[in-house]
Amino acid sequence: MSHPSLQIIADTLGISKMTVSRALRGERYVASTLRERILQTASDLGYRPDPDIAKLMTHMRRKRLTQAPRTLAFIWSDKVSPDTELSPWSRQLIAGARERASHLGFHLDDFYLAAKGMSGRRLSEILEARGISGFILSPLISRSRGHVSMQWEKFSSVVVGLGYARPPMHRVHHHHYLGMMTAMRQLKKLGYRRIGYYGGSVVDDRMFGAWSASFLSHHPLPLKQAAELLNLKREPKREDFRRWLELRQPEVVIESGQSLENWLEDIPIPEKLGLVTLGWRPDRSHWAGIDQQVDVLGATAVDLLVAQEQQNERGIPEHPKIVMTEGIWRAGETLRRLRV
Repeated sequence: MSHPSLQIIADTLGISKMTVSRALRGERYVASTLRERILQTASDLGYRPDPDIAKLMTHMRRKRLTQAPRTLAFIWSDKVSPDTELSPWSRQLIAGARERASHLGFHLDDFYLAAKGMSGRRLSEILEARGISGFILSPLISRSRGHVSMQWEKFSSVVVGLGYARPPMHRVHHHHYLGMMTAMRQLKKLGYRRIGYYGGSVVDDRMFGAWSASFLSHHPLPLKQAAELLNLKREPKREDFRRWLELRQPEVVIESGQSLENWLEDIPIPEKLGLVTLGWRPDRSHWAGIDQQVDVLGATAVDLLVAQEQQNERGIPEHPKIVMTEGIWRAGETLRRLRV
């Protein structure tokens, strides 16, 4: 049998064609035991979906969305509550996600794991009761690795960042390794050689050492000398930064967009010291550095989630995807050409 139809699968099992269709689309209205029987029978018979019909159904779903937007969830992880003032990075992320969701015919609603009395299981029940079948989970803030006990099998989902150790879900994150490599190449073009990197180790650990690895790999000095210009602390402090500056005397300092800007006002620094940030923002556009384009990251998370929604994919994926977005270099007043 070369092209078995839904009706043939239904007749084989003695059930309705609609039940077969719902099971193959992953809808939760079909019991799990029956779904497994349907999937196994379809596989045994060699069933393959018709791409033209799938395209038509996707078009019809999109048309319905423009008439009555469905709601997707954006779940803020630890330390973020409705009263929390979001960082510029987080504001860019949610703005990009909301704009993309609206463009695709969806509404994006905020939920908070840190809300009083909230847990992953409780939030899962709330989402299901409201008919929300997909969510984006924001990055971890307080720790480098962790997990959330959502009822993953009931939802489509996308995790932002690499901070979650389990379960292995679809993820989107900024290409940190490429960002550091781009910064290093720009600095070398300007003649810098004693390039220093000062930042937090928790952030670097969260991205599997992408920034520090790229820093050492693309440094113009030999590895031993480059390593002396790398200083990552679990809790970066102003006094430690000052001592490191005096001891290592870098020509330029790369920072990860955390506390360094506030410290510079209180620390006597060399007049010619160059400064680069890996977290460029419009409100400090005089800095040179990497614009992570966080709004693009948020939009990409929505794209990945909506793709699952349109295919009715739920639960922990068999083959999780990791989608990376690129940043761009922004020139600024904090750098000058040292050598020709």
